[in-house]
Amino acid sequence: MRLEALRGPAGEVLDFQWSSLNAAAEHFVHDWGVPACVSRWAQQGVRGVELEACVRVWATGVPLSATLRLSRDGLEACFQVVGVKESDSLALWLLEPSPEDAAGLRDTLEREREARRRAEGALEGARDLQAREELLRLALSKARMVAWEWTEARRAVTWSPDAEAFFGQAPASLGTSLPAFLSCVVVEDRSKVARGIEQALAVDGAYALKFRCRHLDGTLHWYEAVGQSFHEGERPHRMVGVVADCTEREQAEATLREAEERYRLAARATHDVLWDCDLATGRVRWDAGQEELFGYGRDAADHDLGWWTQRLHPDEREAVAGSLRDFTASTRAAWQAEYRFLRNDGSWAHVLDRGVLSRDAAGRPVRMIGSMMDITERKRALERLAEEAEFRERFIGILGHDLRNPLNAITLSARALRRRAAISSTQQQMAQRIEASAERMGTMISDILDLTRARLSGGIPLQVAPANLSTVCQQVVEELSAVHPDRYIAFDVDGRCDGLWDADRLAQVLRTLVGNALEHGAQDAPVLLRCLDYETRQVVEVTNPGAPIPAPQLATLFDPFRQAGAAREKGRRRGGLGLGLFIVREIVHAHGGSVDVRSSELDGTTFTVTLPRDARRAPR
Repeated sequence: MRLEALRGPAGEVLDFQWSSLNAAAEHFVHDWGVPACVSRWAQQGVRGVELEACVRVWATGVPLSATLRLSRDGLEACFQVVGVKESDSLALWLLEPSPEDAAGLRDTLEREREARRRAEGALEGARDLQAREELLRLALSKARMVAWEWTEARRAVTWSPDAEAFFGQAPASLGTSLPAFLSCVVVEDRSKVARGIEQALAVDGAYALKFRCRHLDGTLHWYEAVGQSFHEGERPHRMVGVVADCTEREQAEATLREAEERYRLAARATHDVLWDCDLATGRVRWDAGQEELFGYGRDAADHDLGWWTQRLHPDEREAVAGSLRDFTASTRAAWQAEYRFLRNDGSWAHVLDRGVLSRDAAGRPVRMIGSMMDITERKRALERLAEEAEFRERFIGILGHDLRNPLNAITLSARALRRRAAISSTQQQMAQRIEASAERMGTMISDILDLTRARLSGGIPLQVAPANLSTVCQQVVEELSAVHPDRYIAFDVDGRCDGLWDADRLAQVLRTLVGNALEHGAQDAPVLLRCLDYETRQVVEVTNPGAPIPAPQLATLFDPFRQAGAAREKGRRRGGLGLGLFIVREIVHAHGGSVDVRSSELDGTTFTVTLPRDARRAPR
């Protein structure tokens, strides 16, 4: 008789009801009128098997042995009952007991219990094995691996699930043989894989090999196989292993190798010494380039910061070492210093040293990487250029100074010749041209001497005294109007114009600016000269309409030996050296002021000079 459990809403067992009966049980139930539910047996005269006893057997799995007594219509019967749990139900066997069968019944019950324990243990072991296999499958999937096994008994390879998808092949294409697997390996690696497997089978122990496979979508993947072979005597009987997809690692390593190669070639091309400093230990490691640049042996490639510090030039040692300490204690990302470093032969190398910091998760500096560039030849070249430039400027200054004496003689002789009454008009004109040319040459010599003073003497010297800029402007306007009688110069004054300046030098500034405006501006338009008061500052503006100065020339307009190209475009030619605007800037800077220019097609060109009221306060 099989009894099924009847459950309540919360899953609790409320009753048992027979669900299937063998032939003998059918007669028993029919003859004695046994109800379907155990809870009603007592009401129908069936005693000895209670609902609580059935629930206990179902909950604990401990078999039930009891005497079942029945009564109906004055008849009574007695049966021996054995009950055991089967899955989610109970099975009841009814026996007519006799004294000689009691011992056999107990043995039967004991064997039943033992068999049930073994069955339950086997079921638990199967469940545990299934759980482990599922865990292994999940681990292999997450780690992007597959497992395989070969045994001599089967003479075949067994792969873990989804191996074909792992290798990017069609389903069921790997098969169980080595040739089937080699078909998905690239041709260049097949012989290597075959030899590796043969060697693993020949020697008892671990093995490892790398190979590549071409997926069906055309992509190339790298794989690494590791495992173990097992031998019985001289013969292999089992081989197991896993295969991992290491494509990303191989690509990262290839990228790293390429970056290191580029870094090494760049270091060789720039003649830099690459270094790596562990800030925790103070150890510094150089690359091999130091042997060529500084001449130290390979033993010097690994040293501490103290070794490096001792080879800094004594005049720079404290400053350079201090800047490095300050940098590592700061939040800056990059460090740079120029210093002299002692070579192995005792000479000094000029070095440009640069480095960057690497910090840990807490922001503490742990490592510093950089490069040392030998700039000795560059330094020497710059020093030679500076010496040559200084020599040229001194030579020009001396030449300009010495030219004044013969030039003065030419000027005086031309003036004396013009005063003679006996010369003809042609001779008068020649003498006048000689005097004018001498004056232009005198202006050029003055410009050369101002250039020399500005470059070699720390600026153009000034003779500062009380001056009125309006008077200076009016004087310059009158002078240039006499030279250019066909041009109009508009002069406007707004506010006060007094201050402490060098009036002669400011007149030189205004002559250059207004003269350039007349030279380069539109010939049919006036030149505007304005003198403006801004309390503590005095501003002078010179404006002329006409073609603008080309934008590329604005950046270098105040450099020496530069001339704007507008005049040449109009067919005119200037006789200066291109020093006028350079000297303007130097004179204004000597006063502590500034000069700017703006130029456009619409507004023309405007030069703006800004001066402090007192030039004595200008920095020297």
